[in-house]
Amino acid sequence: TPPPTAVDADESGKIAGILRDAGFWANLAFFFIAGLGLSLTPCVLPMIPILSGIIVNAGRQGHGISHGRGFALSLAYVLGMAATYAIAGIAAALTGTLLSTAFQTPWAIGGFALVFVALAFSMFGFYDLQLPAFLQSKVSEEALHFRRGSLPALAGMGAVSALIVGPCVAAP
Repeated sequence: TPPPTAVDADESGKIAGILRDAGFWANLAFFFIAGLGLSLTPCVLPMIPILSGIIVNAGRQGHGISHGRGFALSLAYVLGMAATYAIAGIAAALTGTLLSTAFQTPWAIGGFALVFVALAFSMFGFYDLQLPAFLQSKVSEEALHFRRGSLPALAGMGAVSALIVGPCVAAP
């Protein structure tokens, strides 16, 4: 008789086994439900009122926006997030290694810890931390070029928010 096969005892092994044996539509449904679950994490939930505020404020002269325009603005936001995650995934795939193992070295953890300590000193008022004046003026000029409620502006907000909530949802 063949030797008994080792059953993966951890969750990732069980999930991989289920996904390997499931069909295309079952896998698609699984990832859709997993994505909905990840959207309810404590890091992502604060983004909901931010997105709602951006869309509601996109109305002009105090008038509301149509359902179609609201959907288009939400879609631009989501596509900005999706593009950011796709670019990060491609970059991770091209490196050929797991990025999580690269960031778990003592040098990487120590470097991030030093950044957090430096930022904490700024929060405690030891020094003021701000962008240089020439960068502040450049950012202000670029922000004025974006029309309020424009699709590229919302896509940019989606890309930035993907970078903010990425550590909470990228690992799973």
